Amino acid sequence: MADQTLARYVNELSILTMLRTEGSASRAQIARRLSLTPGTITRVVSELARRGLVQEIPGPIQAAVREPGRPAISLALNPTGAYFLGVEMGVGVMRYALLDLAASVVASTEVVVSRSITPKKAVRAIAEQVARYQDARRFAGKIQAAGVTVPGLVTSEGYIVHLPILGWKNVNLLAMLRDATQLPFIVENNANAAAFGSVYTQPNLPSLCTIFLKLGTGCGGAAIINGRLLRGAAGTATEFGHMRITEHGHRCSCGQVGCLESWVNLEAMARIFRGTADLTRSELAALPSRIAAAAAVGDGGAAAAVASLTHYLSLGIVTLSNIFNPTTFMLGGVMRPLLECCLEAVKVRVAEGIVPGMKMPEIRLSHLGVMECAVGAATIAHHHAFDISTVELQEHELRA
Repeated sequence: MADQTLARYVNELSILTMLRTEGSASRAQIARRLSLTPGTITRVVSELARRGLVQEIPGPIQAAVREPGRPAISLALNPTGAYFLGVEMGVGVMRYALLDLAASVVASTEVVVSRSITPKKAVRAIAEQVARYQDARRFAGKIQAAGVTVPGLVTSEGYIVHLPILGWKNVNLLAMLRDATQLPFIVENNANAAAFGSVYTQPNLPSLCTIFLKLGTGCGGAAIINGRLLRGAAGTATEFGHMRITEHGHRCSCGQVGCLESWVNLEAMARIFRGTADLTRSELAALPSRIAAAAAVGDGGAAAAVASLTHYLSLGIVTLSNIFNPTTFMLGGVMRPLLECCLEAVKVRVAEGIVPGMKMPEIRLSHLGVMECAVGAATIAHHHAFDISTVELQEHELRA
């Protein structure tokens, strides 16, 4: 009986994953694609339909090959069958994104909070937002899971080791969230979440290995290899912003000197463009757009900031290219206006700097925008609940 239950669970996830990544399909197409019998398809699809996760839709009409009889019927995900919440815990701001079963954003909001918010107050705010969504008739009883991202060092168990920007250290945030709500939660580093979301929401993106860099107050990093986040032994891998690329410079938030982060973040741009990094939060937030606009009209300080970002970002990408040989680099974060200014120059420098003979990676900007971390957190929750690759991952962990 246990084997039958596992087989049914695997088959359900296989069908849901196929419909999400490949679109609608007929029962016969699903059976061929997944090597399942018609009887199995009938049983599993009936159960998924009963739970509101799949629905029947009119299939494509191919007059040249169709025979008289029953109209073509395809199966598709029912987007309203389940929802997943993502939360970004930022500096002075919390962002919320709610995704449907098709991994599309159906609701989002941004709330200004204290820059020195405590973990207890943050958890209370998240629990209140969860309650607001659950009270809405549209989402009532359908929110399956949630994810929270933070800009700091997080273990695989959702334990925050160090979050210097908010002053948090050694916080069991996952346990606090579980105590405050009835939802299953995951806690993830913000760059990991943004990276995963950028790939998960584009299932047709050809990328065996994606490196993600999130530029803003800091420089977060993540690597997705064969659809899975590279986590390292304790889940704290890919702190790419703390690669040392020089022997000098301003002290980084990690306490070291010469880190990539200290050369490509907002404060680095402020020092070049404004002569000081002592800016208000709103001034820092507006800085990338201001520099981009000034550079477009020939401002010398703006040009210097763009040139510096191009130089040091290229150094970091060349190093990561030589280590990982990725198919794609995804660049995100609030620095997007400046990244748009220097993207083509970065591509040229990376092509010149990588090991001769190595294939040039594609370098592109993230499509998720300002909500990328919240959306990413929600996609990880979605992945844990309804993606077949999690079964393979669990089996690997049991064997290890």
